[in-house]
Amino acid sequence: MDSILHHLLESPVAFFLIIIAIILAAPLLSERLRLPGVIGLVVGGMAVGPYGFGLLEDGEVVRLFAEIGLIYLMFSAGLEVDLQQFSRVRNKAVTFGVLTFMIPLVGGIALGFVIGLDTAGAILLGSAVSSHTLLAFPILNRLGIVGREPVAVTVGATVFTDVAAFLVLAVISGMAGGDASVGRFAALLIGLVVYAALVIFGLPRVGKGFFARFSGGALEFQFVLVALFGVALLAEAIGLHAVVGAFLAGLAINSALPHRSMVLGRILFFGEALFIPIFLIHSGMITDPVAFFSSGETLAIGVALTAVAYVTKYAAAWIAGRIYGYNGDEVMTMWGLSQAQAAVTLPTVLVGVEIGLFPQAIFSGTMMMILATSITSPLLVARYGKRLGTTEPLPTPGKERPNPFARVLVPVLDTDEQEHLLALAGILVREKEGVLMPLHISLAASGKVIGMAHGDDMLDDEMMLQPDTQCEPMHRVDTHVGRGILHSILEREASMVVMGWRGKKRFAESIFGTTLDEVIWNAKTPVLIGHLGRPINGLEHVILLLAHESTAFEYVDEMVENAAIIAKGINAPLLILTELEYKDLVKRWLVDLKIEHPTTVEIIQGDALTTLAARATEDTLAIISTTGSRQRFRSSLGELPGRIAEKTPAALMVLHYPAGGG
Repeated sequence: MDSILHHLLESPVAFFLIIIAIILAAPLLSERLRLPGVIGLVVGGMAVGPYGFGLLEDGEVVRLFAEIGLIYLMFSAGLEVDLQQFSRVRNKAVTFGVLTFMIPLVGGIALGFVIGLDTAGAILLGSAVSSHTLLAFPILNRLGIVGREPVAVTVGATVFTDVAAFLVLAVISGMAGGDASVGRFAALLIGLVVYAALVIFGLPRVGKGFFARFSGGALEFQFVLVALFGVALLAEAIGLHAVVGAFLAGLAINSALPHRSMVLGRILFFGEALFIPIFLIHSGMITDPVAFFSSGETLAIGVALTAVAYVTKYAAAWIAGRIYGYNGDEVMTMWGLSQAQAAVTLPTVLVGVEIGLFPQAIFSGTMMMILATSITSPLLVARYGKRLGTTEPLPTPGKERPNPFARVLVPVLDTDEQEHLLALAGILVREKEGVLMPLHISLAASGKVIGMAHGDDMLDDEMMLQPDTQCEPMHRVDTHVGRGILHSILEREASMVVMGWRGKKRFAESIFGTTLDEVIWNAKTPVLIGHLGRPINGLEHVILLLAHESTAFEYVDEMVENAAIIAKGINAPLLILTELEYKDLVKRWLVDLKIEHPTTVEIIQGDALTTLAARATEDTLAIISTTGSRQRFRSSLGELPGRIAEKTPAALMVLHYPAGGG
C-alpha cells in the first residue's frame, strides 16, 4: 500500500494536484485568520515538504518552477515601483528611504559580525533586513488613507529601499567566489551601471517599437516574457544574479507599457496564480519548522533578526516623524507599513545561501522573521491607520466632478481600429475603476435581424481581450445603428462614448460620417472620437491642443483633467499647447486639480496646426476638443480634425462635450 501511494505521489498529476490545492486553500485559510496569503503558502510548503508530511520532494521540477517564480516575483517588484508616487513626495521619501535603509543595514551588518559572517555576508544580511514589502497596502486602500502624506512617504521610500537593496545584492553576488579586489569591485560596478542603463533606457524603446508594429494579446504577452527572461539571462552572463535582471526588467517595462494595460495584467496574473505561489511553497518546503525551536542557533538567529527588523525600522520611522512633525499614530502606521519582510528579503537570503555566504540556520531564522513581521505589519497598519482618517478628496473648483470614465460605452464595429479603441477604453476604465460596456447592434430589416450571430462572436472576442476589466457587454436590435447607440446611452446611463473615425476630412453633408454625426450632435454625454491607426502600447507622447479654434474653454478644467487621465493611462508624458492668454489659466487648473502626471505647458507659436505638426510624430496621440452643435463645431474647429489627420502622422482623438453639459 505504501509503495502504491509513493508511486502515485511521484506522478506529475499528483505533483500539480498538491501544488494547486495549496495555492487554492492556503490563502483562503490565511484570510480566515486575518493573515497575509504569503504566510499560508509558506506554511503549506512546510506541511507537504520533506520536513513535514513528505508529500513532495525538493526535486528538480519544483526547483525549476520555484526559480521561475523567483524571477516573476522580482519582475513584479519592479513593475509595482510607483515612480509618480515617489516623485510627488520625493524629498521626504528619499529622507525616510535613507533612514529606513541605512539604520537596518547597519543593524544587520552588526548582527552578521556577531554571528560570525564575513564582511560580504554581513553586508548582504544587512541589505536583506533593510528593504521592506508593502504587505499591508490593501488595508490602506480599504481605509482610504493611501493619499495621506506619511503613507505616501513610506510607499515612496519603498522605491529607494528596493533599488538600494538590489544594488547591494548585485555587487555582493557578482563578487562572490571571485576576486574581491578594488579593481574587481570597480569593474563590476561599471558593468552594472552600463547593464542597468541599457535595460532601463533601451528596453522601453525596443518595447515601444515592437508594440507600435505588432498588436494582439498573445504577441505582446510573449514579447514581455522574452524580454524578462532575456534580461535575466544577460544578468547571469555578466556575473550578476538573474533576480537583478528581473527587477530591472520590471522597472523598464513599467515605463514602456500602460500601468493598467491588458498585457501586464495577464503577465502578473500568470505569475501570481502559479509561479510565485510555487516559489513561496518551495521556500516553506526547504524550511525546517522544528529547527525554530530544536536548534538553539536557528532560534537565536531568528529572534535576533526579528528584533533587528522591529527596532531599526521603528527607529527610522520615529526619526522621520520627528523631522516632519508626524504624530504618534502616523509614526506607528509608517513603522507597521515598513516592517514587513518578504519580497526582497527572501530572494536575497536565498541567493546568499546559493553563493555560500549564509548557512542554512540563517535561512531558517529569516523565515521566522518573515512570518513574524508579515503577521504584525497588517495588524499595526489596521489599528493605527484607522485613526488617521480618510484622504481628503481632490478639490472640485466651480462644480461637482463626476467620473467621466465610470461607464464607458464602446460600439463594437468590424473595423481595423476596433481593438485599439477597446484597449484604450479598457485602460481608462481600469484607471478610474469604471465599467466597460461594449455594444453590438444588429439591424432589423424586412422582419429579419441581420448580423446577430456575428455580433455575438465579436462580443465574445472583445470579452476575451478584457479578462481583468469590469465588463457589461450589450447586444441590441434596432433599425438604425446611430439610433441604437443613442438609446443604449440613455438606458445604460453611459458617462462617455468611445467611437472610431476613419480620418477622412471632407463629407458632403456631415463632418465625421453619418453614424458618428448622429451620435455626437444628439448624445447628452461626452463622446471621444478616435482615429488611432496604431496600438495604444506604441504611443509615447500625448499632446492636448488648446487653440483659438477650440472654443470649449468653458470646459478647460475637464479637458486638462481628462487629458491627464488618458496620458497617465497609456503611461506617456502630457504636453499642453495653448494660446498665450490661456497659459496662466491652464497652469492654475494643473495646480488646483493636483495633476501629478508629468505635464508641461507650451505656447502655440503662430498657426496651431503648424505648431502641432512640428511636435507630433507617429508615436504621438493628439487630443483636441469641442462643444455644442454642428454649426458651432463648423465655425470653430472647421476642418481641423481632418487637416490634423492629413498633415501629421499622429493618432488623433476629438473629445466633444454636449451643449449645456459638463
